[in-house]
Amino acid sequence: MTETNGDAPAVTELKGSGVRVATPVVAISLGALLLGVWASAPGNSATAAQTGGLPVMEQTTIPIVAPDSDTSTAAIPFVPQGEPLWIEIGHGVLSRTGLNPDGVKAIDGRVVPVDNRPVWRSDSNEPGSHSPGTAFIVGHNYADASGEIVPFAALEKVRVGNTVTVGVPDGELTYRVQQVFKVPKKDLASRTDLLTNIEGRLILETCDTTPEGADTYDNLIVITKLVDAKPYE
Repeated sequence: MTETNGDAPAVTELKGSGVRVATPVVAISLGALLLGVWASAPGNSATAAQTGGLPVMEQTTIPIVAPDSDTSTAAIPFVPQGEPLWIEIGHGVLSRTGLNPDGVKAIDGRVVPVDNRPVWRSDSNEPGSHSPGTAFIVGHNYADASGEIVPFAALEKVRVGNTVTVGVPDGELTYRVQQVFKVPKKDLASRTDLLTNIEGRLILETCDTTPEGADTYDNLIVITKLVDAKPYE
């Protein structure tokens, strides 16, 4: 049986298995990113001031994400910026998983990972201990045709306080989850708070789904902050 819902993925039940499989036809949507150090623009300070604390999942209205009051990475050991190679999420959420090395860029505000692996947005900043701006790692959220759950489906288990470790060529970077929330896909391009460059920030993003694997027309957003780094000898 196959169900469709507008632009949502088709949901198919594997014969005799009871497993429902979502075939991704919806791109992760997020506007063009700005590289380098973000400069203040009109309206940004007022927008940030609207934040009323850390948002949590299941809220229908998500506050604007304000920059953390302490974004300095000066005391963190130096690891040069580099393309991320793998990602791991603590508390057993996601074991070390290799990223697609080809990267992905937004086209007309849409991001479409080419396979099941998480992938770094190469139009965002490279992670590093002193990266001047926000880095993005994105991925699909569904079960593939074999019934295997793809890696970034694990983002549904992420909670505030979890650690996220990212490997780059010259070391490892450890981030702590600050916020987990959902944003309607149609609103993402206007979320300048997410596109703002903030030193030491990593954002993970995937599609939100129902327990049956159908798209909800939301994206799941995980905001993390760099807390430590380990350079390779």
